[in-house]
Amino acid sequence: MDNIVNTSTFVFEAWRGAVSDPGKQLIFAALLLLLAAYMGWRSSWPRRAVDTVESVTATLAIFLINILLTPAVWLLSEHFKALYALLGIPSVPGSVWDGLPLWLLSFIAILTQDFANYWNHRAMHLKWLWPVHAIHHSDPVVNGLTTYRIHILEAFVMWGSYTILLTWLGMPADAIGIGALFVTFHNVYVHINVDWGHGALRLLIASPRFHRWHHADVPESHGKNLANIFPFFDWMFGTYRVPGPCDAPVGAAGIPRNDVVKLTLWPLLEWARLATLWVEARRARIVGWLARGAGLGKSMPFDIKAD
Repeated sequence: MDNIVNTSTFVFEAWRGAVSDPGKQLIFAALLLLLAAYMGWRSSWPRRAVDTVESVTATLAIFLINILLTPAVWLLSEHFKALYALLGIPSVPGSVWDGLPLWLLSFIAILTQDFANYWNHRAMHLKWLWPVHAIHHSDPVVNGLTTYRIHILEAFVMWGSYTILLTWLGMPADAIGIGALFVTFHNVYVHINVDWGHGALRLLIASPRFHRWHHADVPESHGKNLANIFPFFDWMFGTYRVPGPCDAPVGAAGIPRNDVVKLTLWPLLEWARLATLWVEARRARIVGWLARGAGLGKSMPFDIKAD
C-alpha cells in the first residue's frame, strides 16, 4: 500500500526536495499563499475594493478551516487507500521509469494529473457533486487567492480519484512532487484577473482568459473549460469555450457569496435538499402508480417526475 498515490504528500515531497528543513518548508508555503494573495489584490484593487476585501477575507477563513479539518480528511484518505489496496490492482513497475530525465518524468506527471483533474472537474459539475465544488465558484471576485477557496470535501474527492486514476502508474515521488508544485503555481496564475489568452499557445497551456470563462456566471459557460493545465483536453472532449475576452460576471447563482458558515455547511444542506426532493418525487410517483392501478385515472396532480 506504500506506493498508493496520496496527493496530500505531493507538494510536501517537492518541498523536501527544494528546502532542507521543516522551518524553510513552512516559509515556502507562506510565501506561496502570500503570492496568491498579492496577485489577487493587485488584479482586483481598487476597481472592486469592498468586494475584494470581503472575498479575500472569506477565502482566507475557508483556507484556515480546511487546515483545521485536514487531519480528518487524511484519516479518511488512509481508509480509502486501504480499500483500494484490497482490490489488488497491478501497477506499472518502477523500473519502467528508470533512466528517464527528471524533466520528462515531471511533464508526464503533470499531463496525467491534469487528465485526472479534467474528469474530476467534469464530475464535480454534476448534480450530486456540484454542492461541494460550488464553494470554489462562489467567489464574486475571482483572483489568485480563489485557488484556495475549496471545500475540504472537494480535497477528499480529489485525493480519492487520484488514488484510483494515478496509482497504477507507479511514478517516482520526486517527479510527482515537482509536477504538483507546477500545478499549484499555475492554478494561482489562471485565477488572476488579467485578460491574457496565450495566443497561438491557447490550446497548449491554460490562460487566465480560458479559466475566467469557466468561472463566468452565464449558461453558455457552465461546465466548460474544465482542464487545469492543458486546454486541448477540453477541445478533445467538447467542453472548450473561449469566445474572446471575458467581461461576463463571475460567481454562481444561488450560492452564498462570502458567508463562510453557509459555505462550509453548503454541501450538507444541498444534499439534504436534493435527497428530500428525490424521496418526495419517488413517493409521488409510487402513489400515482397505485392510483392508476386502482383505475382512478392515468394522471394525478401530484404525479411529478423525479429530477
